[in-house]
Amino acid sequence: MQLRIASGTIRSVFVWLAAGWVATAAAADVFVLAQGGRLRGTWLNRQETPPKHYEIRTEEGCLLRLDAAEVRLALTQDETLADYERRLERCPDTADGYWELAEWCRAQNLKEQRETHLRRILSLDPDHARARHALGYSQIGGQWVTREGIQQRRGYRFYAGRWRLPQEIELCEASEGTEQAEKRWLAQLVRWREMLNTGAAAADAHRGLADIRDPRAVHGLTILLRQETYRQVKLLYIDALERIGTPPAIKALVDATLQDPDEEIFHDCLDKILRLRPPHVEKRYVEALKDENNVRVNRAAYALGRLQEKSVMSPLITALVTTHYLVLPKMPDAYTATFAKSDGGAVAGGSPLGGTGFSTGGETLVIPRTVNNQEVLTALIRLSGGVNFGFDQQAWRYWLDNQNRQSAPAVDARRGEP
Repeated sequence: MQLRIASGTIRSVFVWLAAGWVATAAAADVFVLAQGGRLRGTWLNRQETPPKHYEIRTEEGCLLRLDAAEVRLALTQDETLADYERRLERCPDTADGYWELAEWCRAQNLKEQRETHLRRILSLDPDHARARHALGYSQIGGQWVTREGIQQRRGYRFYAGRWRLPQEIELCEASEGTEQAEKRWLAQLVRWREMLNTGAAAADAHRGLADIRDPRAVHGLTILLRQETYRQVKLLYIDALERIGTPPAIKALVDATLQDPDEEIFHDCLDKILRLRPPHVEKRYVEALKDENNVRVNRAAYALGRLQEKSVMSPLITALVTTHYLVLPKMPDAYTATFAKSDGGAVAGGSPLGGTGFSTGGETLVIPRTVNNQEVLTALIRLSGGVNFGFDQQAWRYWLDNQNRQSAPAVDARRGEP
């Protein structure tokens, strides 16, 4: 038996009528036939993957079975789209007809179809206000303009989800380019770090690190410097940061002087900062004088003394004697040591530039502890030209006030006399 569908003839098709079946508004699938034409119906064996044949109930109620080779493409449509196509076939080619269909599409969340019909309305009636407003138009000076048009007239462009001026877009693109370059540098630095562990490639890694001068490498160098445990590798990163010498590179060096546990790294970074002499670097160290970690307090004071910045005398006096808080457990067993705010002075048998302390789990006791900061005193003695009041903050303040009065310009009391 042969059944002719659209422009193609399908052979070996079993056709029968479903007894008592009445066409309903069920979802319709579309089958593009290999010989040309289309067939609409319900795909009954869609669960077969891949299908060897297609079992289809047509919209007329016929049941068909097609070989897979006879179907070029099977498209599934849900009931909403099927209903839409039926409405579209009945829709008159008028502004009112398309408006009614567009409103139905809006209710069904068929955004693309709705916009298509709204634009068709404007081709039929350019002043159709509701269609204009639905498409985002506003009437300004008797002309219909979109929000996009208004922004473009103002010189804006839509970029990365926002309307921006060309200058802002240039900055964004430059920032994106920098971010991508930073990621590439980080990946390269990680590769070089891995190569340092292999004898054959270590020399290439050393040469690569020694040639770094790109400011965009600072981000990766900073990350790896914080993670590194081997001193010699840290020194390679620090040398690269010194060669670059940009503000972010300086910040990485300053952070290392305050945070790296290795005192040799502290001194090496500080030596580089002293050679570079970046402006306002003392401000970062003055901030660190208030740090909860006393190692950083003493390191900051040491750095300020080396920088010979006499304007920091007052905050140094404030940091000369500080109170920190020792956290102790009530339970005596199984504890490790730390300070909630580290010891301000030199630890017995240790350096004030390298910290120690203890903390524990369980319920805790907080014990205040006032300490003298030796490196702060050393910095004060150096900056004052050898004056030494020990840890007497009041004496230091009197001395500093006297120095400030002596350096203040004298006021001529006779000014204004005839």
